[in-house]
Amino acid sequence: MGRLFPFRRTQSWFAVDVGSSSVKIAEAIDARGGARVLRAGVLPAPVGAVENGLVRRIETLGDAIREFAGPARGKPRRAVASIPGRRVIIKRLRLPRRDTDNLDTAVEFEAMEAIPEELDNVNLDYHVIGPSADGDGLEVLLVAARKTLVANYVDLMEAAGLVAAVVDVDHFALRSGSARSGSDLSARDGADVLVHVGARTTTVHVPAGDPPGYVADLPLGGEQFTESLAERLGVSRDEAEAVKCNGPPPEAAGLLDGPCDEFAAKVGRSLDLFGALGDGTGPRRVSLSGGSALLSGLAPSLARALEAEVRVCEPFFGGDTGPEAIHAGPAFAVVAGLLTRSPFE
Repeated sequence: MGRLFPFRRTQSWFAVDVGSSSVKIAEAIDARGGARVLRAGVLPAPVGAVENGLVRRIETLGDAIREFAGPARGKPRRAVASIPGRRVIIKRLRLPRRDTDNLDTAVEFEAMEAIPEELDNVNLDYHVIGPSADGDGLEVLLVAARKTLVANYVDLMEAAGLVAAVVDVDHFALRSGSARSGSDLSARDGADVLVHVGARTTTVHVPAGDPPGYVADLPLGGEQFTESLAERLGVSRDEAEAVKCNGPPPEAAGLLDGPCDEFAAKVGRSLDLFGALGDGTGPRRVSLSGGSALLSGLAPSLARALEAEVRVCEPFFGGDTGPEAIHAGPAFAVVAGLLTRSPFE
């Protein structure tokens, strides 16, 4: 066993992405060059377990994560978990030069004006982007999340027997995950747009320039494709989900062409509305991820609607050794980003 798992001497940790229909999780250890994934899995979430980004059935999901993690030997193992970006306030601030000597105080003061919430009710964090364009100040990225939201995910980790050492925002993790992906197309290779299709929400992220870039959360996702199939085939929701995941039979191969085109049109409108792509030259490149990314017809529909090259982003966890590599699939794009945030740093 020591030869099979030579890194077991190092304490492992977990990257956990909680979605409305499933929990994506990976166990990793810190190794040379970054996290090395030992295993990864998808844990189904019962209907109603996660609603509007909040975990409603903490014990149920906690038990599922605990079963995957297995018994801890010694201290509880650490976890890096993501919270939904659509429930987080992200602001870009410009601080005058005179305020940069005591950043914590300056950011807190600016936050009182920038955030429509009592500061006692939120967790604040910030990231220094760099000098302002005029060189007379500092650009800072402010992030605020309600304490009740953060506590909700911390409680879930505790119910699973883990310690939430880092709580990240899924928007940021998606950007980081795409940059480290083993896909032929990723942010570091020049992808203009990241499209992550969840069960009920789709994140559209343009990572160009300084963070946060352009991010939009659209109220559509894989469940809409399932509901469309159920209606058109006259079957139950579970049967339609099986058809969607396994591929429709030949006689039903084109049933999702219309819904895929509608989905792509809405993504295109969200980008046009904010002018997110600007007047950039050259072909636009789109990285597609999420549980429904492999849906037949979705990538071609996006390619037509955006007049872009679209490829599926599939994180490939393997570190330095090929035989033990784990091909996790497009649903693990956020987990890939969480794996860049070691809880031991």
